[in-house]
Amino acid sequence: MEPDRRRIIYIVVAVIVVFALGWSYFSSKKAKQSDTTTTTKPTVISNLTNLDPTDFDQAVKDEYALAVSKAAEISPDYKIAQIEVNVGEDLQVDSINTRYIFASPNDPANNWMVTVAATTQNYIRALIPKDDYAGNISPFDTAGWKYNYVTALQLAEKAGGLDWRDSNTLSGISLTLKTSDTNSILTWTVQYTRQDGSSKIIILDATSGKVIE
Repeated sequence: MEPDRRRIIYIVVAVIVVFALGWSYFSSKKAKQSDTTTTTKPTVISNLTNLDPTDFDQAVKDEYALAVSKAAEISPDYKIAQIEVNVGEDLQVDSINTRYIFASPNDPANNWMVTVAATTQNYIRALIPKDDYAGNISPFDTAGWKYNYVTALQLAEKAGGLDWRDSNTLSGISLTLKTSDTNSILTWTVQYTRQDGSSKIIILDATSGKVIE
């Protein structure tokens, strides 16, 4: 009886050892597969195309107020007529510069321009002859300005801008807020430009966000 009992004990121990080794092997294999799955996940780069536009609302309001105050120091007759936001090819916040261009009925020859850097709020202001830049623009009613440039960019991305970027080497994006020359409504014009100078333009209603063309 004693040899049979030992034999049974040996068999039980052997089964336990085999089971433990098998469990350890499959657990290790599963962990490696999990690690591989994790490391092969695509990296999402945070930029203006996927940041929350509402996070920029206060900064846009503050920057606009700064530009208005600097224009008013010259003359209260200068009213906002055009806003241009220039974004670098990496679509990062630190690449943004914004031009606020003001027009006055009492100055038929010049516009007043304030250029502000987004990250530092440093600004440059200058009286610019209309023949040199922006032309004969008219002040717009800010009541029609319902969303900021980040929203405008993200709307343009959905309207074909993303597909265009995927097929071209981007050199920069400009977003211009002004009254349309064709239908007199306030619009955002989003222009994607590639390195050879060619571009794609998407025009949005600045009140509704609807694509105009």
